[in-house]
Amino acid sequence: MLFLKKNYIVILFFLMIGIFAYDYFIKKDFKNNYRETGEYAVGTIHGIKEYGRGTGYYYLYTFQVGNKEYKGRCDGEMPFSKGPQNIDKRFLVLYLKNNIHSNVLYIEIPVHDSIKNNSELEKWVLRHPEVNPKLDAIPGTGFFFENYF
Repeated sequence: MLFLKKNYIVILFFLMIGIFAYDYFIKKDFKNNYRETGEYAVGTIHGIKEYGRGTGYYYLYTFQVGNKEYKGRCDGEMPFSKGPQNIDKRFLVLYLKNNIHSNVLYIEIPVHDSIKNNSELEKWVLRHPEVNPKLDAIPGTGFFFENYF
């Protein structure tokens, strides 16, 4: 116990380094593997959560894979005043098959209501090559605890 009291600053330092390294490798894994193991889903935005002192906000969204629903969040990429207009709208979500919690919502790729399931969405993406440059610009996935906890 004396060791912890004496060295808590050093332990905290290495813990923070570990968290940032883990986050870096999660992002790197996503960027390297999204073409091979990436799957598409339809995400619906259900809320907005501010963070900081009015400096930004998150879109809170859900997407369904099979019979299970998953939650996620991503940074808002447009002014906050336009954010509430996107609630209950559908957008493309890209996730890794081997790690479904590593997912990204593409706010710039809206999904039409006629697309009902994920297989139809995949066919739609293949028919529209103008979507590929947007998919190649992968936004950050955030800290690991945003997607896991």
